[in-house]
Amino acid sequence: MFWKKKKFWIILTTTVIVLFTAISLFAGNYLVDYALYVDENGRVGSMGDYDPYAKQDTQLQKEFDAWIGSVPVQEWETKSEDGLKLWAQFLPAEEDQHNYIIAVHGYTANHHGIEPAVKPFVEAGYHVLTPDQRGCGNSEGRYLSMGYFEKRDVIVWINEILAYDEQANIVLYGESMGAATVLMAAGEGLPKQVKAVVEDCGYTTAYAMFKDQLKERFSLPEFPFLPAAALIGNLRAGFNFYDADALEAIQHADLPILFIHGGADDYVPTYMGKELYESYRHEKELLIVEGAEHGTSSDVDTKLYYDTIFAFLDKYAKA
Repeated sequence: MFWKKKKFWIILTTTVIVLFTAISLFAGNYLVDYALYVDENGRVGSMGDYDPYAKQDTQLQKEFDAWIGSVPVQEWETKSEDGLKLWAQFLPAEEDQHNYIIAVHGYTANHHGIEPAVKPFVEAGYHVLTPDQRGCGNSEGRYLSMGYFEKRDVIVWINEILAYDEQANIVLYGESMGAATVLMAAGEGLPKQVKAVVEDCGYTTAYAMFKDQLKERFSLPEFPFLPAAALIGNLRAGFNFYDADALEAIQHADLPILFIHGGADDYVPTYMGKELYESYRHEKELLIVEGAEHGTSSDVDTKLYYDTIFAFLDKYAKA
């Protein structure tokens, strides 16, 4: 009788473990599709009905649309380290003072998503390069990696600018995932021509972001679903949520960094911007724009936003 009971419990326990593992891996695979996989139409599951080419209903967008027709726009192409075609739009300033900004867009967007922010930079004398991140817009790729592989693509673009102008002074600017990307790039040992970083509403880690979103969107706990998704991400894309860590990356950076965050941001919570700022050990400044939600700081208080950025760049970056 004892052995029959023992056998029953062994079978039951094994069945539960197998089912638990299967459900976890199924959910992990779904989360990778939902958050990272780019389909043949250039979309990821989390986008829903969002159109990445849609124009923003903001004053900065209207000003950009009225202005862009007067700018001699160029298209640049290059290859990533793993062989993907990368594409960018180049907006030259009127006078060549050898000052450049690489402006990196956010999650599920493309260069159009960051365009409204760049007009003031061009008018201030900066040439601006707005890349489509891998898997977005005109750039190739089947997976987003939340800054992990994208940080190396930023370095490819840095080298393209230096090949174009060996006297270049370069600033990295990013919004949301683009902000996390440029922070991760800052920890990679960049060429001396890169002078500063401006990040707007970047997250500390992709894992922390997805942990919050898993709870908010699906009412699911972190365990076992995110570890399972991390495993599936490694198998399918060579990347997992633990890898994209801006908080760790900036411990290896030594560039001046301006941290900007909306005071009412609940998508990438404001505490993440403060945590990044507080953890950084080199030249730094922090701007919290009160009342600004995610990615809206430049719209909520445009003057404060650009006055702060240009004062910072005049101090650390401009030739």
